[in-house]
Amino acid sequence: MTPIEEFKKAYLITEQDIENLVSVKYLAEKNLEDFIAKFYDYLLRFKDTSKYLPDEKTVTKHKDKVKAWFLRLFEGNYNDEYLLTLNKVGETHVKIGLPCHYVNSSMSFARRYTHKLFTDEFGCSKHRDTIVSSIDKILDLNLDVLTISYREEEMRTFVLPPKVEYSLIKFAQKFAFSMDLFLLLVLMLSSLFVLGFVGYEVYSIATGEISVETGILKILGTLLIIWAIGELLSAEIHHLKGGKFAITAFLTLAIAAVIRKILIATLSTEKVADILTLGGIVLALGVVYWLIGHSDKS
Repeated sequence: MTPIEEFKKAYLITEQDIENLVSVKYLAEKNLEDFIAKFYDYLLRFKDTSKYLPDEKTVTKHKDKVKAWFLRLFEGNYNDEYLLTLNKVGETHVKIGLPCHYVNSSMSFARRYTHKLFTDEFGCSKHRDTIVSSIDKILDLNLDVLTISYREEEMRTFVLPPKVEYSLIKFAQKFAFSMDLFLLLVLMLSSLFVLGFVGYEVYSIATGEISVETGILKILGTLLIIWAIGELLSAEIHHLKGGKFAITAFLTLAIAAVIRKILIATLSTEKVADILTLGGIVLALGVVYWLIGHSDKS
């Protein structure tokens, strides 16, 4: 289960809720300027607002961001990219020192505004109540994600000065991201080498260096590895987009490599004990794969 799916499950966000929100997107678009005007009137009540919005350029940029956030509430694309965007917003709030109650209060305003918007449009009806329930769920999800950075900040033990620690953490995050990119590049290069190896095996069959039977088994084993590398590439791309890291993809590649060795070993002079050992390794990897998959589903 991906991180965003876990949040959806926690807040009971169903496909019907998503359809409900998408169906009233036209209201959000129609009242967008009214929302941002009233939202800023609300923000100006706070005495420190000018501290975080010091000039017109910052205000304009912030308004555009808030508008985009408000419209995305009704787009229905609540995926891992959406979650990553909210995480970055929360980190920015912590970085500039924005008090958490500003976020909570702003979300409360958005909730009251949308409730009134739907009441004005649909009256006190069952349909209005259904839409209100759906918007409450997505706003609760947003509030949870936006305040995660604050909770992490509270749990952190400041061994170093706050600014130094924050810079160190950001550097570590960028370094980890660079390592993921490096892994992606290595996987791409590896897949090219393996494809070249398939070509070599076909050439070996054509020239008679190896028998057709042995060559076909080698090619099938190599194709299995190519498939596993493809799965690992997909998992790594998903991880780079903010998804959960899939350790099962590495296990798939390991299983494919051992199976290939078993296929080749059955046609060679390998001892039976060695083949049984390889079979035991595949079985062990398969059990670990099943346990991890079962744990993720739970």
